[in-house]
Amino acid sequence: MFSLNSTHFLKPTTLRTSRLFMRCHKLLTNVFACLLLPTFCAYCQANTNSWSKIDWSKMNAKERYHALRYTTVAYQKEALSLIVEEANRVAQDLKLPEELPIVQTNLLEAYISPPRLAQGSKALGNITTSNYTYYISVGNKFSFLVRTHLDEDEGQTRSQYRLPINQMDTNAAYLLATQFLKAASMDVDALNTNCDLQVKASLPEGINGKSFVPLYWITWSEKNKGRGGASVELCLPTKALLQMHVNKSEYILRQPLLVANLDNLLSQTNGAPSNIGSSRIR
Repeated sequence: MFSLNSTHFLKPTTLRTSRLFMRCHKLLTNVFACLLLPTFCAYCQANTNSWSKIDWSKMNAKERYHALRYTTVAYQKEALSLIVEEANRVAQDLKLPEELPIVQTNLLEAYISPPRLAQGSKALGNITTSNYTYYISVGNKFSFLVRTHLDEDEGQTRSQYRLPINQMDTNAAYLLATQFLKAASMDVDALNTNCDLQVKASLPEGINGKSFVPLYWITWSEKNKGRGGASVELCLPTKALLQMHVNKSEYILRQPLLVANLDNLLSQTNGAPSNIGSSRIR
């Protein structure tokens, strides 16, 4: 189906970069929000309780920044509930090794974007279980999935498997990746039409080596752009899904997650927001 396309032990840069960016983003938003939120809470209570009635023209740059960061416990609870529900659907669709149902009390970590940032970026947030992190990061839709202990999983595969080079099967890796994408309601036909395909495997001995590790990276990059599209990392012998990234809303056929009754949720100012930025949930 596809010609062999192998490489040294390399990973698509976008996968690692996006993961590092999300962790840095969580930390920075937590620090800034803790410093700046009290001022804006007072501003909101003094001027309006309505999401739709804030007059941005009357606010200085600092107040606008506070407005972008503003959230409430009620909003966070509602958004978190939506993400948990979607994570359960994803886990069922992909038959992931999760203990279902996923419940909030079992989460290791959760991040909920402040509502105005979420509205602009179309990235609602993410949750982490002991097995995966589920991201609602593109078009308010499920878009990324990453193994919680990715480095350990990759290391275990490298130590367990060292196969003869003639057993490398990029076609089987591609087919399994498309099965994962289709199960998650991603538009594989559009990806294949609009993107260039690349299938890579781990060659710890180099391109002239006699063995390989059956970790595969399947990447769809939009033609003439070299980015966008989607990517999947998997272990072929165990058929384990390690990462899935779909970078454009048009390739995601799932429904977006929309938080209803924003005015009401954002007017409930009792209690301090519980996870502006990031918080660990025990």
